[in-house]
Amino acid sequence: MNRIKKIPYSCLSVMLVSAIFTSISFAEKLPDLPMTFKSGAGTISENVIYVGLGTAGKSWYKLDLNSSMKQWEKIADFPGTQRDQAIALTLDNDIYIIGGAGKENENSETMSALTDVYRYSPKENKWEKINTRAPYGLVGHTGININNDQAIIIGGVNQQIFDGYFIDLNRTKSNETENKKVISDYFNKPAEGYFFNRNIMEYNAKNNQWRLLGVMPFNGTAGSSLVYDGNKITLINGEIKPGLRTSEVQTATLKNNQLQWNSVVQKLPDPTPNQRQDGLAGAFAGYSMHTLLVAGGANFPGAQANYAQQHYFAHQGLEKAWHKEIYGFINNQWKVIGELPLPLGYGVTVSHDNSLYLIGGETNKGEAVNSVITLTMKDKQLIIE
Repeated sequence: MNRIKKIPYSCLSVMLVSAIFTSISFAEKLPDLPMTFKSGAGTISENVIYVGLGTAGKSWYKLDLNSSMKQWEKIADFPGTQRDQAIALTLDNDIYIIGGAGKENENSETMSALTDVYRYSPKENKWEKINTRAPYGLVGHTGININNDQAIIIGGVNQQIFDGYFIDLNRTKSNETENKKVISDYFNKPAEGYFFNRNIMEYNAKNNQWRLLGVMPFNGTAGSSLVYDGNKITLINGEIKPGLRTSEVQTATLKNNQLQWNSVVQKLPDPTPNQRQDGLAGAFAGYSMHTLLVAGGANFPGAQANYAQQHYFAHQGLEKAWHKEIYGFINNQWKVIGELPLPLGYGVTVSHDNSLYLIGGETNKGEAVNSVITLTMKDKQLIIE
């Protein structure tokens, strides 16, 4: 029997109402992954979910939602170098993997912000490297497909600064004093010193071309969540420098193939009356019954307060926290409407029908999990399975 938790819109507390047991469920519970999985990539194509990379290494798995016996099946291994924080997009019914943090080749000593692009054909169960490179190294970026052939990619770190940090760490690894100085110098800068990417890229899979779609009128972010509904794009939180998040939720309208950003900026509310909202990175996000949901994610509580006092190494000495809160955008206002079964972030969100599947991720102390959680809005209530 499935356990279902229902949370009414009006609930301002993160406490869930009593569980209701039933043999018939509105939202479908999917089986757990065959391995623990975080910092990977995933998408859905023709009602089949695909996930891989991250802690799965080069392995990829699929789950057919049309099947009466739903189970994860292994597919062809990824041919490129192992990587974290790549994104997966469905374009023309194929799966495109763009960027990530990994080695340029098997002989590289340090990781880089990668620019390569791979395509997987579900019909042939075959990967191939595409003859293109992203205009920028892409780590911490996010993306959405806006039609069958085109995708928008937003955010990410600065490739030169990111790559240089790992080169310097490797160069000083035998000298503890110099190594600590590299770390301190890297983190002890204002947000503007990291030059996170503000350029908005469009990738057209049909003609294999990139195009500049505009520049974000605010700080570039890494680890944000990005969702698309109709012609409205929403960019949720993310890091504005390593260790420091923003609580801002930015929205834009896609019109005449351009993004028009709204001047009114929303913010996620405080998770509890006694806890300040420090923003999230690695949160799950998507729409259910036209309600935007944001769940989980991680931050360093107290980092924003430190940064406001010009302590630029804002998360120094702070403990990283993973979160359980589920936020809903209801009546033009963000509210806490429920909790995940466990603190969770840096997994994959897949939308199907009116449900969101939260696949894998990491929990306290960065421990990877194999869970698949379903979120569904029904009759103005949130159902969690």
